[in-house]
Amino acid sequence: PRDLTELAVDAPREMRPFVDSINHFMGRLGGRLKQSERFVADSAHQIRTPLTAISAQLNMVDETGLDQASREHLDRARERVTEMARLIHQLLSHALVIHRFESTALAPVDLVAVTRHAFRAAVPITIDPDIVVSFEAPETPVIVMADTLSLREAITNIIDNAVRHGAVARLEVRVRTEGETQAVVEVEDDGPGIGAEDWTRLTQRFAASSGGKGVSGLGFAI
Repeated sequence: PRDLTELAVDAPREMRPFVDSINHFMGRLGGRLKQSERFVADSAHQIRTPLTAISAQLNMVDETGLDQASREHLDRARERVTEMARLIHQLLSHALVIHRFESTALAPVDLVAVTRHAFRAAVPITIDPDIVVSFEAPETPVIVMADTLSLREAITNIIDNAVRHGAVARLEVRVRTEGETQAVVEVEDDGPGIGAEDWTRLTQRFAASSGGKGVSGLGFAI
């Protein structure tokens, strides 16, 4: 289903127009998918650049002469820019994952390496030092069939959710195997967790468990 290679078959003369039509369609579809991927990549670059600049300008504001109300307005502006940058990143990530799901063939991937990369990306160096963070994985590669980018985005979002909304004093990320055919990634924290009745709803886009800061409702959907 994800192979857009043109058909190269010996067909009766009467069937050649049909084969040519299929190949023409495959070529157009492949072109559209590449345009979509370029649009997502270009959008990510073009939108993140001004947001980074705005954030830098806000951080350069001299607060010494501001009254309390002005400082509160400045703090809210900083928070909104941070939330916007995160939301845009997740929207673009969601679009990219959907695109790759429809067009990218699966390939052998080392789950340990992908999870380790996601772990480093999702756990900030400024994390509360009182939170004990650990990563456990086999010393040998754990090979699974997957799309590296989509898998990394999924794991990153799970860990990020645990960092932001779960972990109080403990965050553990593990990679393990079950028998010879199953590989498992576990993200565990000591927070209150999510009720079983909410899981179906929270995997839908823009469904959030709370109205807290930085909640976009896209993490679990991705």
